[in-house]
Amino acid sequence: MPSCLVLDAEMQCALPVLESLHMNGFDVTAGSHKRINMGFFSRYPRQRIIYPSPKYFPEAFVEAIFALAKQNHYDFILPTDDISSELLTAHKNHLERYTRLPLVSHETFMKARDKSATLKIALENDVPCPKTFFPDEETIERIAGRVPYPALVKPNISSGARGISVVEKKSDLQKTYEKIKGIYGECDIQEYLPKRGLQYKADFFLHTSGELKAGIVYSKLRYFPINGGSSVINRTVIQPEVMNNAFRVLKSMGWYGFADFDFITDPRDGVAQIVEINTRVPACFRITLAAGIDFPHMIARLAMGEDIPKVESYKLDVYLRYLPLDILWFLQSPDRFRAKPNFFKFFGTNLYDQIISFRDPAPIFGFCLENFVALFDWESRKTRYSRGW
Repeated sequence: MPSCLVLDAEMQCALPVLESLHMNGFDVTAGSHKRINMGFFSRYPRQRIIYPSPKYFPEAFVEAIFALAKQNHYDFILPTDDISSELLTAHKNHLERYTRLPLVSHETFMKARDKSATLKIALENDVPCPKTFFPDEETIERIAGRVPYPALVKPNISSGARGISVVEKKSDLQKTYEKIKGIYGECDIQEYLPKRGLQYKADFFLHTSGELKAGIVYSKLRYFPINGGSSVINRTVIQPEVMNNAFRVLKSMGWYGFADFDFITDPRDGVAQIVEINTRVPACFRITLAAGIDFPHMIARLAMGEDIPKVESYKLDVYLRYLPLDILWFLQSPDRFRAKPNFFKFFGTNLYDQIISFRDPAPIFGFCLENFVALFDWESRKTRYSRGW
């Protein structure tokens, strides 16, 4: 039986990955830097391994993964978070002496990880994106006089809208830029799009040859925080323009394997504009499996050097809900009783949840326990609840 190590088991996206790989005949080991996490409560991994935090102890993390690869001879290792993926792609050539890492080279990976690099590639390929000003190309003083207000200061490398700050007037831009740069590193300045526009996610899988093997688009119907944050309910849709523009960016990068995009529609002209590429598997990943696209198995086939059949279509109007945040949305939103789909619809043949599953019920208890523990840890609270906008 082929074996694999799935990293970052504390991430919501790890749950459908663990399930898919187990159901497709892999001996799955789940790894995390946390002793208490959702993935460790899942029924699908046969073993569970703890390693140093990739965020706080990157060198120790890399050493631990190398040791695990040498000792256990996994057929492949799959990270599901940005930080672990970035660290391991930096050591991809060395690591692949002992196992397979189904990710692109570090150079290509960083083109997607760095939002500034992504937007520059989009602009080069005439893919619509919000008007963006790059401080590495002109001074912040000059940008302050050119950008329309309100404007956004956006870290080049972050996730979950963390660090994104709204600037209302020219006199505040320099101070806000320096503050966010001091915390998150290099930033760009971007026009503020009205939030009335619908947002989309687009997920893809490309073969090493560049051939598109599968793609799917789903809309974000609700968010928390309510003014912009993580999606709490999504629906699969058809959006050919989003698909085509995202694929053009990936082709230009020389990307292969899995990729996830965020788009936002400008309500002023109805054009969906690219916001970023997520170099990790998204939290709402379960919707892709529910719609009929088994991306984790594709990733495994890529790692194993097997043929990857092309997926031509997917189910429409499949909904995915993240109930814990949807409850918070309900408590704060003035549209709580007018929203569609109805908040009080908890069951349906086309309705799924990011965490709650009758086939694998224990992770919700791991989620509750992990969040309870996080209440007593300042850094965990800051990471979980510090969202931009």
